[in-house]
Amino acid sequence: MLKRSNHKAKARNAIASRAQRVPLPNNAQLRQHDRSLLSELQVHQIELEMQNEMLRKVQAELEDTRDRYADLFDFAPVPYLTLSDDGQISDANLAATALLAGDRAAIVGHGFAGFIDPDDLARWTRYMRAGWQVPGVHLPAFELWLRANGNTLLSAELHCMVTARSGASSSMRIALFDTTERRAAAAEMEQFAYLDSLTQLPNRRLFQDRLEQAVTASKRSGRYGAVLFLDLDGFKLLNDTHGHDAGDHLLIEIAHRLRTNLREGDTVARIGGDEFVMILERLDMSEAGAAQFAQEVGEKLKRIIAHRFDPEGIELQCTVSIGIRLFGPAAQVDDLLKQADQALYQAKRAGRNQISFFNATE
Repeated sequence: MLKRSNHKAKARNAIASRAQRVPLPNNAQLRQHDRSLLSELQVHQIELEMQNEMLRKVQAELEDTRDRYADLFDFAPVPYLTLSDDGQISDANLAATALLAGDRAAIVGHGFAGFIDPDDLARWTRYMRAGWQVPGVHLPAFELWLRANGNTLLSAELHCMVTARSGASSSMRIALFDTTERRAAAAEMEQFAYLDSLTQLPNRRLFQDRLEQAVTASKRSGRYGAVLFLDLDGFKLLNDTHGHDAGDHLLIEIAHRLRTNLREGDTVARIGGDEFVMILERLDMSEAGAAQFAQEVGEKLKRIIAHRFDPEGIELQCTVSIGIRLFGPAAQVDDLLKQADQALYQAKRAGRNQISFFNATE
């Protein structure tokens, strides 16, 4: 403290000594000097006021820009999120809030992983880790399932980019696009492609694929399988008598009976009209044992199809003819359905409500 006071005293003494050596100006010189000094101060004041006005304008423009950005962000129709580098949601616009939580407090400050369906969490973790390594690059679109608004499951496509500005922490910006309807439409299209629209059984296309798999499995295991070709006896007459609605009801009921009497791993399909086909796999290591098993299944199917059915007060009943083609490790898939159809023709010729095995010599 004493040292600081000494410095001040020395400074005052130096100023006083200099003042003694400098001659004092006269009154005219003082007035001129004062006017010059005042003028200079006025110039500086004007410059400061101009600079302050420029700063106020720049600040107003920055505030306008910030407000416009906030409006664009908050009211954008596309849901937007910002993640910090620890995976927490640091910001979310109104669309994202409505989509995921309905309340801003329930989303901002929470981990984004909490909104991801557990089945997709590992995929998202790998994707996010890779994204942090390439700031400034638009990442490939990423589709996953989200759990939102009380555990509602929705499909979303994410467009992400990591930003890394100098002097600021990194963040990941995410645009969310709800693809739930698109996925549902794609699933419906797939259903049309592979399932029969009336009975929801596999159609001919899916049946052929399953048959190829069954033959391949037979070659690996050495076990025999069988293709059963079923045709409802007298269905055309029933359809003409009671109408197409009654016929459709019967087909749906027959499909249900066939489906519920399948073993796990077997297939039943509708390939047209009143024609159904079945694939029985892993029957027996011997052809004779497989034939006996297929015969027993055929007899069971005859019994369950013959049960009366009474939709809307109309009693419906029919029988079924069945053609069977066994297949083993040496089978050629291309001929199986055709040969099962030939066996069905033999059953029809035998008087209907019959079972016939394909015989290459006939």
